[in-house]
Amino acid sequence: MKFPWRIASVTAIAALFGGLLVHDVSSAEEAQVITCTHTWTMTFEPALTLTPQPSVTAKISSPGGALSNCTGDPAVTAADFVSEGVGQNVTCGAGTYSNRPGATNHATWNATSGTPAMDYSWSLQPISDLLNVQTPLSGGITQGRYQGGTWTAVFDALHSTIPLTDCSAPGGLKSMKVSGTLVITTPA
Repeated sequence: MKFPWRIASVTAIAALFGGLLVHDVSSAEEAQVITCTHTWTMTFEPALTLTPQPSVTAKISSPGGALSNCTGDPAVTAADFVSEGVGQNVTCGAGTYSNRPGATNHATWNATSGTPAMDYSWSLQPISDLLNVQTPLSGGITQGRYQGGTWTAVFDALHSTIPLTDCSAPGGLKSMKVSGTLVITTPA
């Protein structure tokens, strides 16, 4: 056999090209799931009562909400956020809230790489149902880090303070403190 190296070379080249044909070289990314612990205080103006209010502003002001112990994105572990929304004809037991057009709904991540900020939209279920529904608070990410993604927040009843008895008191429900788990899912 005069040219055994030629056979070996042809076999190696064929294996290389065959591997390239089989290997998926697309740049499609997998959906990313980021999970964080959330804590925040939301205020209501005017206070919520058992009587419908024509318009109630729900606000998480600076130094507003905090996300911590985040997993799923090695570049972030925490964030601070602020938000403002409105509910129309709401009581403590009825009506939903959503972000107010033109209001600040913004999170700032402690990112070691990539975009450190994001803007988001949200929708909140009736206050009396917050601890009873599967996904009481959810929304979409409209700009910045995780743009196009969605998020949901689940509340932890043991670490949240939602004083529903204030609804029937003269001053009404002015604020609530909430803790739980936030899950962000990015688009694939």
